[in-house]
Amino acid sequence: WMFHFTHTYTMSSGHIGVEIVTSTPAQFTAFNQPRYAEMRIDPGQVNEVLAQVGAMLRVSPESPLAGLPIRKVIFAGTSASSAVLINYLPAHMVYRLPELKPIYDAFLPTSTGANIRQIDVPMIQVPTITEVSGAASTIRQDGDAPGDQFRVYEFAGMAHLDTRDVVAFRPDPCKFPISMFPMSTYMSVALHHLVQWVDKGTVPPRAPRMLVDRDVTGDGSLMQLDEYGNVRGGIRNPYVDVPVMRYSVRNEGAVPPVANAQPWVALRGEAGINQLCGLVGYQLPIPASTLKTLYKNKADYQARIERRLAELERQGWSLPLYHNLILGDAAKVAF
Repeated sequence: WMFHFTHTYTMSSGHIGVEIVTSTPAQFTAFNQPRYAEMRIDPGQVNEVLAQVGAMLRVSPESPLAGLPIRKVIFAGTSASSAVLINYLPAHMVYRLPELKPIYDAFLPTSTGANIRQIDVPMIQVPTITEVSGAASTIRQDGDAPGDQFRVYEFAGMAHLDTRDVVAFRPDPCKFPISMFPMSTYMSVALHHLVQWVDKGTVPPRAPRMLVDRDVTGDGSLMQLDEYGNVRGGIRNPYVDVPVMRYSVRNEGAVPPVANAQPWVALRGEAGINQLCGLVGYQLPIPASTLKTLYKNKADYQARIERRLAELERQGWSLPLYHNLILGDAAKVAF
């Protein structure tokens, strides 16, 4: 999932994405029974696998990347694989390359609100509105000192799991319309800042956190919402600053259930679909009457999107790589 969120940025900027399997290799066995039939990974081996693969990529002549100039290696995870990442951190402080250099130069745990321990390399954590709305977002503060190079980036409007680019959510199995918020666009902002931090020494900006009022009266959310139903605070973007939609969590399974032949969804059954929908966001249109008071017409709306996007790109909170995607979304809005 992590590579899915960031593959456009990764593949467009000269980086390489490598996925490390630390759970059951059943999919590999199904693909090639003779080769993988006897393979298994026991729980106690996970950190050793992560360390050995990371070290192999950097120093082994048998690495599939051997001969390439590997400058830095970043360990990223999202949701369940963020838990794998967090569980690896004590081992990170022990397992080392020759000359006691760290195997991984930085860490990017996303879609997690856990309070994460300090380590000796930079880290950017990315909780989403799913974590913040459940009062499960980290209270750890940003730091720049050696041993505490840390940032928390919370992007307003972004939910725990992507539904824009995941074909498994077609047709939509959820009760409310699934969110089309471009998760990849903003996960890539976090990854970009981390790459610049470890590779160029460019210290990333600090960012405001999303606001929480812990009061569900009126709006049903622990977050502090604006008059359009979007969270206040956090790292801003045109989708919440020039709104036509309300982005919220948590979704739930449709009633009655929607038939979905995608194996990733269908195999989980009704309970599994409810669980998946609970991890995704939903979007509800702002009433047309409200839009008429906000914007003169579609041209006015698009001009405002362009101005806000230019500001965010100058500030480093939006990547030029996704410029046309965001403007394309604005062009699709009907007034």
